[in-house]
Amino acid sequence: MATVSMGEGDRRLSNMGNGMERSRILTIAASVRAMIARGEEVAPFTVGDFSPEQFEVPNELLTGIVDAVTKGETNYPPAAGLPELRESLAQWMKHKYEVDVGSDGIIVGSGARPVLYASFRLFLEPGDGLAHGVPAWNNHYYVHLNDAVDIPIPGTQESRFLPTAKAIEQRIKEIRVLILNSPLNPTGTCFTSDELSAICKVILAENRIRENEGRKPVMLVYDQVYSTMTAEHIEHVHPVQVCPEICDYTITLDAISKSLTGTGLRLGWMALPPALAPPVVALIGHMGAWPARPIQKAAAKLYAQPEVLEEYFVDLDQRIADRMSVLQERLGKLSEYGVSYVQPEGGIYLSTRFDLFQRLGVKTNEEIRKWLLESAGVAIVPFQAFGLEEETGWFRISIGAVSVSEIIAAMDRLESALRTAFDCEPLS
Repeated sequence: MATVSMGEGDRRLSNMGNGMERSRILTIAASVRAMIARGEEVAPFTVGDFSPEQFEVPNELLTGIVDAVTKGETNYPPAAGLPELRESLAQWMKHKYEVDVGSDGIIVGSGARPVLYASFRLFLEPGDGLAHGVPAWNNHYYVHLNDAVDIPIPGTQESRFLPTAKAIEQRIKEIRVLILNSPLNPTGTCFTSDELSAICKVILAENRIRENEGRKPVMLVYDQVYSTMTAEHIEHVHPVQVCPEICDYTITLDAISKSLTGTGLRLGWMALPPALAPPVVALIGHMGAWPARPIQKAAAKLYAQPEVLEEYFVDLDQRIADRMSVLQERLGKLSEYGVSYVQPEGGIYLSTRFDLFQRLGVKTNEEIRKWLLESAGVAIVPFQAFGLEEETGWFRISIGAVSVSEIIAAMDRLESALRTAFDCEPLS
């Protein structure tokens, strides 16, 4: 058979296809699942998923799905989403975040990813600047998918790994779309009102200049899929809450994937100025990226009951806190071995540093990751998977698929492995 490969690519594929990368997170997670299937003792702190055994979706949602199927709700839904769901979500966004776009400004997708992709396609031309924080989830892949110019805005440990207004202002002239995520995946940290307000002011100042020059504005995509998960005394804030003027330039992304722990149920939505909705509806329709009708019917009923949702969120936050407190306590006792973490503020992630380079005689995060996996059965994801390419020792720990007892067992193994590796004595 004749070969059709050409150089490092395949001439049957587009340049975009030849440059496509698989998610590093999913690659690591697949190898961990294979180890668990072989019977190896591994704590899967890898993917941002939820084990149904640990985190159940609301019963009202499940019964609503079954009821909808039983009643024959199995045909195509409208591309934008069922009217009753869009209305429920619009009221929820207004109630919870002071974002009032009406039902016409709510577009539903099969999870957050289709509406995320649509938000980039809606605004980006080839060569436009897509700015994002580093570390952050998968943005560098979306730069490639949209033939955009990558504008990484690195965070620091001092900024809790969040991009700052000052850093954004330094690149604002190059930016067409800025995406922010809070609580942040992978770090579990949240923007404060002051931090978010400062960023909004930078965008608005630039957009006033561009309006006078007849140029397209900076658009803000705000990914808040973890917004209902915050640590005690931490309040999630939305850009419109701290700066109402930003509303005309803001696209909000949300989903039940994380807030209702229903990652496999695939329902997300976009809230945007209604005048911008028609092309999004068309794109979602062309992709066929709408959620199944039964999940839409069930979600419409549930989101019309904010008191039921709030009760669920309180319980979920407590379950997350139970796991985070164990992790913090146990990791805090390992500081003499070069282990540290950033105080968690929201979501299901803990930013943890394993500064083991000198102690293990290694140079890369990947070597540390493999050592932790093989020596302690601790499976975690390096920050390289989130765009931070430097060898810093920083990793993401996810608690969505583990019980408290599994965390304790994993920390026992980790402590034992560290003590064994360092001759039972912490290094000063």
